[in-house]
Amino acid sequence: MEPTSPYRPRVSRETRLLLTAGVLAIAALWLLARFRFRDLPVTPNPIPAVLSQLATGPRYDDLAAEIAPLQARLEASLLALEPRSVVFGSQQTSRRIAALRFRDDVAVTLLPTGSIFEEANLLASDAASGLAVVRVPSQAPSSTPAPWIPRRLQQPRYLIATDLSPNGVSLRPVFVGSLDQIDSPLWSEPLWTVPERSDLAPGSFLFTSNAELVGMVIEDGVERVIVPGSTLLQQADRLVEEPREPAGTIGIEVQALTEPVASVTGASAGIVVTWVEQDGAAMGQLMAGDVIEAIDGRTLATRQHWDVRVARLSVGETLPLRVRRRGEVLDVMLVATSAAVQAPTRALGLTLRGRTGIGAEVTRVEPASAGDRAGLAVGDVITLVAAVRAPTPAQVARSFTSVPQGQRVMIAVTRGDAHHVTTLER
Repeated sequence: MEPTSPYRPRVSRETRLLLTAGVLAIAALWLLARFRFRDLPVTPNPIPAVLSQLATGPRYDDLAAEIAPLQARLEASLLALEPRSVVFGSQQTSRRIAALRFRDDVAVTLLPTGSIFEEANLLASDAASGLAVVRVPSQAPSSTPAPWIPRRLQQPRYLIATDLSPNGVSLRPVFVGSLDQIDSPLWSEPLWTVPERSDLAPGSFLFTSNAELVGMVIEDGVERVIVPGSTLLQQADRLVEEPREPAGTIGIEVQALTEPVASVTGASAGIVVTWVEQDGAAMGQLMAGDVIEAIDGRTLATRQHWDVRVARLSVGETLPLRVRRRGEVLDVMLVATSAAVQAPTRALGLTLRGRTGIGAEVTRVEPASAGDRAGLAVGDVITLVAAVRAPTPAQVARSFTSVPQGQRVMIAVTRGDAHHVTTLER
């Protein structure tokens, strides 16, 4: 008996003829195309291109190797400036900051709190955001880095950040897992959040590996965010073009609305007035305990909205407020006045409260007073005065008044986690 052969499916004769005709037709078309279009290059094999898309992306070392040519491209646009920083007393130090040239002799930067530029060099600044435009040495015309136009904010990517080095502004790659849009009262356009674990410092500029301007890192409230490049350049242009108006004030201090105060006043949103200056614009119209619910006809959502609006006040500007006082709603119109330049006084000028075993905490500083000249601020704790440790408010005042006029008494101050030693001059 013959062995059984394995089963093989039978292909019909018609199918075989059809496949053969198809192969011959493709071959004939290819030959005709080569004779008809002799000058055209042969179509490359698409397989390597597909495989290259499946390969791993650039490594960190590969990206770092691109920084040298990128540094050369951005060298004319990046500068290291040295504004003066005012610290305790009249002491001044220099702290370098990065700036981006966006015109031949004008650069934009983020001015740290407590820093000042020479009046001749500062063209304009925004007190709310800290953005400043300054005059810099003229440079031959060079193109400003083009703003980056993102397509997928959530996509992980490497960006190039500025750092300060002994030789000026250097660049380094940073990994950003994603960018999320948020709104802020500081800016008219959305900002991008910075990942929590990022080591990006406020004032740093960000670029793509193609030298496109991603933006600048700033602090917005308690978090760090990126101002997009297009928004940054538009605001810098606006600061240069618009005339500088004298800064105005309405002479009040405020705090956020707390739940206990809201329950007493009946307010659901706003900020609470805590102090009204005797000669200020609000004297006779506002009082401590008033809740400012709206400004310019818009409800105050957060304390930050108030701070931004007041920081951008100019002299003579009218500020319409909606105020709640003991259940009654009032419409108040305040006209901003210039901040008075007060002559120095020999008074201590500090309102203090005792902290047992620690010292005297500053709750208020009078302008132009000895405490103000010493650089003290609300929240500072005086832990030593003369030879007295953990002094009470009375001991601080007594030690100050016991020295002759024109003499100094030494104090130790704690501010947050930092400790300083300075003097109070009578």
